[in-house]
Amino acid sequence: MRIAVFLGVVAFAFGGTAAAETWQAFSRSVNNAFMADVDGIATEGGITSIKVATVPRTGEAGDVSHSIETYQFRCDANQWRTAGVVEYGPDGLEVGQYPEEDAPWEPVRRDTMPSYLKDMACDGARTVPPHWPSIQAFIDAGRS
Repeated sequence: MRIAVFLGVVAFAFGGTAAAETWQAFSRSVNNAFMADVDGIATEGGITSIKVATVPRTGEAGDVSHSIETYQFRCDANQWRTAGVVEYGPDGLEVGQYPEEDAPWEPVRRDTMPSYLKDMACDGARTVPPHWPSIQAFIDAGRS
């Protein structure tokens, strides 16, 4: 499935890792919004990491259930893997961790989620606003 939202991507240079969060929705399905924390992008030992939240698009008031998966990239080698997922319950507290240690590296294929995430993590691509300072803020804004 192609992620059409990226047609509106704006690329600009960025430097260093910031302490703040900036969650940018880069895709939506009927049931979920997929968001990347572009301020949390970090590079260590030649591996660049980006966190991706999967947030239900509907839910009870106050339900902040979501999951956050960490994607890793070897930017120059055009490779990716996942480092695991953390799930959060309706109250926002962690309910499960599913690490994926030493997952194999896969080639990044065009027009896939890893491809769009690599553009963000390695090349500085950004989606057009709105952006949110937290998952809570996205949920409070109506999950749109």
